[in-house]
Amino acid sequence: MMKVITKMKRILNNLDRNRGFYVLTLLVGVIFSGISVLTPTISGAMITAYSNDAAAGRRMLVLYLIVGLFQIALSLLDAYMGKQLSLRQKQIMRYRVFKTFSQKDSIGREKIASFNSFVNNDIPSLVEQFFGGTIDIIKCIFILIFSAISMLSAHWALALIVFSVSGLILLCPKAMRTKSGKARSDYSDVLGKYNTYLQSFLGGSRIIKSYNYYHRANEIQENANVQIAEKERTLIRCQMNVQSMTSFLQVGKTLLIMIVGVILISLGQMKIGGLVIVVQLAQMIAAPAEVLAYLIHARNEVLPLLERYETMSTEMSDVSEEIILRDKIESISVANVTYEVDGIRILDGITASFIAGNNYLITGESGSGKSTFMRLLARIGDISYSGSITCNGNALEKISSTSYYQRVCPVFQEPYLFHATLEENILLGRPISKDVYIATLKKLNLEYLIDRYQGQELTPEIMEQLSGGERQRVALARAMVCKPEVYLLDEVTSSLDSSNSEAIEELLLHEEAMVVHICHKCNPKLLSLYDRKYLMSGGRLLVNK
Repeated sequence: MMKVITKMKRILNNLDRNRGFYVLTLLVGVIFSGISVLTPTISGAMITAYSNDAAAGRRMLVLYLIVGLFQIALSLLDAYMGKQLSLRQKQIMRYRVFKTFSQKDSIGREKIASFNSFVNNDIPSLVEQFFGGTIDIIKCIFILIFSAISMLSAHWALALIVFSVSGLILLCPKAMRTKSGKARSDYSDVLGKYNTYLQSFLGGSRIIKSYNYYHRANEIQENANVQIAEKERTLIRCQMNVQSMTSFLQVGKTLLIMIVGVILISLGQMKIGGLVIVVQLAQMIAAPAEVLAYLIHARNEVLPLLERYETMSTEMSDVSEEIILRDKIESISVANVTYEVDGIRILDGITASFIAGNNYLITGESGSGKSTFMRLLARIGDISYSGSITCNGNALEKISSTSYYQRVCPVFQEPYLFHATLEENILLGRPISKDVYIATLKKLNLEYLIDRYQGQELTPEIMEQLSGGERQRVALARAMVCKPEVYLLDEVTSSLDSSNSEAIEELLLHEEAMVVHICHKCNPKLLSLYDRKYLMSGGRLLVNK
């Protein structure tokens, strides 16, 4: 009993705001199950009534027709609510997993492809086989219960045969639970891997063409395709094993019913109407029993997907992030910070202080650790460093990320634009006035983009028409419109021509904010605008006089 309660709590927790509709759908399904059993019971009673009294038989016929019409109406309502439940639950689950997944940063392509596969393939399967399947399982169980009550009125021996065999049928999926669950999990994994390759190759179609990479790319993709087919075959074998066992038991049950039924009639222990009831109910039970075996198998099969969904939808930001920045940022301090990856030291004992309103320049050769240092200041990706980084004296990892990013704007070397309008790409849903939006674009010499792309979504084709410098300035506009207290800039002028690069850099250095600017090559004309200059060399941050 406790297991049943635990399972129902798990279902209700994952239903979220869909709980009420789920319970209502279940209730309609149970009522429909009862009516479905009542119909054949009345038909058997009608045959018996006609053999005794024609008038009583006609009354039973009217009742049979009324119940039949009611059954049709409930059938349509049951189907409609089942489809609506599926639509609503998929919508909720897509929302929940995206909400959590979008909070992550530095997500690799493989994880993105796996996430896409889960949303597009696994969530529909999970809704159908677990949430919808649980309702179908309960409906089938009620059909069996209602049938048991009706069948006992005909003869206990036939009822015993039907429910003994039905019980054996229900045990079939249990034998395949572990194997089928692993098969489904493996299939989901290889499908995610296939999508990773697919996304990678399609994104690099120009390279494939320019370097005659067709054959090898097709070979790699086909190997992944073969793995999908192999895992799907394993899934099918599990399903066929369950189906074979249940089919064998169903045939045996039908033969036993007919043999025992004929014997009971010949002995005068049962009338022909009773046998009609038993045969119809046996056929009715056959479907739920066999379907129930399949439904339990299908539900067991997607349990690994449910566990994955629960992890994906509840894995929120670090609960230790409690400090809210209420005052302006006065300083960001770094003390003896060391960062390693796979035993390779990227940053080595860095100590520095960045004060509000000052401009800082960090230069150095490629691979010296500049971008890694910027990433740690921006709290992006892996931040498992030793030493400490503090903001206004508070450990950076303890500060609420929402609070931090309201005041600090990182701008990365590779500008990223969303499939959205130009305005959406810059404002990102923040309550910023249109005047500020337009003024910022003018500062960055981008006002012509307003007329060119007004109201249009920036599709991949449109993005290809934008130069690297235009994309980089759009990314800068994204930071500048909110007037942050701190700019963390990583090679933000690298794609600009010399005149635009100088103008934009000078513009940023005159902003009323702290500016930490990482660049490979600095502009000699603007060096005087920096309050302090650093050189990153071999993972160490040196004052560059």
